[in-house]
Amino acid sequence: MENKPIKKAWHQKLKQFDWIILGCILVLSLVLGGLLVRGEQVPLQVSYFSWEGKKVGVQDRTFNIKFNRPVNQDSVEKNLIIEPPLPGRITWQGKTLIYTLNDPPIYGTNYQLKLQNAQRSYDENTIEPFVSLFTTRDRVLAYIGIEKEERGRLILYNITDINQPKKTILTPRDLVVTNFKIYPDSEQIIFSAFEPSLRTQGIAKQELYAVTTGFNISPSINPSQRAGRLKRILDANDYQNLSFDLSKNGKTIIVWRINNKNQADSSLWIIPEEEKPRSLGIPGSNFVISPDGKRLAVAQQGGIRIVPLGSDAGSSQILPNYEKILGFSQNGEKLLLVKDNVDYTRSLVLINKNAEKQELLRTPYPIIDCEFEPREKQNIYCLKTDLIQGENGQYHEEPFLSVVNLKTKTDLPLLALPNYRDVVLSMSPDGVALLFDQVVTTVPQSEYDLLTSEKQAIADGQLWLLPLPELEGAKKSIKIQPQELTTGFKPQWLP
Repeated sequence: MENKPIKKAWHQKLKQFDWIILGCILVLSLVLGGLLVRGEQVPLQVSYFSWEGKKVGVQDRTFNIKFNRPVNQDSVEKNLIIEPPLPGRITWQGKTLIYTLNDPPIYGTNYQLKLQNAQRSYDENTIEPFVSLFTTRDRVLAYIGIEKEERGRLILYNITDINQPKKTILTPRDLVVTNFKIYPDSEQIIFSAFEPSLRTQGIAKQELYAVTTGFNISPSINPSQRAGRLKRILDANDYQNLSFDLSKNGKTIIVWRINNKNQADSSLWIIPEEEKPRSLGIPGSNFVISPDGKRLAVAQQGGIRIVPLGSDAGSSQILPNYEKILGFSQNGEKLLLVKDNVDYTRSLVLINKNAEKQELLRTPYPIIDCEFEPREKQNIYCLKTDLIQGENGQYHEEPFLSVVNLKTKTDLPLLALPNYRDVVLSMSPDGVALLFDQVVTTVPQSEYDLLTSEKQAIADGQLWLLPLPELEGAKKSIKIQPQELTTGFKPQWLP
């Protein structure tokens, strides 16, 4: 009888390795089944907040919040709280919330961001409560000192705590500072200065310098530098350096220079970032650079010339019958000018990129300066003069501050500034206060004299802080009281 092979059961055919594989599959199936029954156990939470522990400034207009799981967007928007309030608009990119501020944050303020009760997009599980703190830059200004060891030196003045302000002297005793501009990151200040001992025939040999402030908004990226470290940018060996301007982005410097050997050789020079200075071949003492450094407005005989400073800056333009440049708007799209009229009045005119004109006001008296308000962007604060009759019956010009509304074209007086015409204004980067100075002048007597723009010697000076009022509903006048800060002149806020 023939023996037939006996068939083995399936479990007998499996080798040891096969049993291991089957065991793993079984375990994973049990785990997966358990997850499906119990639900996802990883909680919803904020995985990243871009302003965590950061000091933000006027350039910081958006922050990001990233979540580790898909989130119910409506529940996040409903429960997101910022204290004090920072109004803004929300957009989304996947699991990332992007918050764009409507207005600049208030400087010298601690903010708290809170989020709770937000839900995942696929169930009702709520987020782990999230709380984060961030702060804004300190309220700091710079000015030129007048008294004692501060005389002629560049000073930083931190008024974040107005009851305990802090001063830092940036420049050495042997330099007399005449003007300055602040870089957008506040880490450096460019200034013109001269050594009194080198003044020849009454002419100060002004040179351009940069000095560090000690501020560092990105310590994780750049190493901190101590305050007061000097670097010469432009000497006065061959040319007098009379005045200069710095673009808001800090990338372009324009200097008005005159050849020491040939006074007819007078023109504007450009110093692009990390490049050597070169002449533009354009004369002019009243000039302003656009915030992006791509255009230059120059007052010339018969009008204002707009000069492109790059290949992508458009073509040259002439705006006839304008006498003075006051400045560009924050975004550089509008230019504020003073125009001469045939009836001997002056007009304050706003011109956009398309050369469309908007007359804001007309006055028989000089318009000295104007500053754009950066929050609602519908007001301009202007320093003008009025004709006042004195006790002796004689009339004299008296400066006063007013606010011009761009929409209604109304001009609302705010504050009279008697006794001195050459006032310097500076708008705070958050748009809540104005700085201005008032100085007492006399006849120049020494090469060590501090001089105004009208070449009068400064005997004394005072800096003032003017908190800006709520203008909604105001129609005729507003009573506001400036606050005395310290002695000095030419104040400027740090950005």
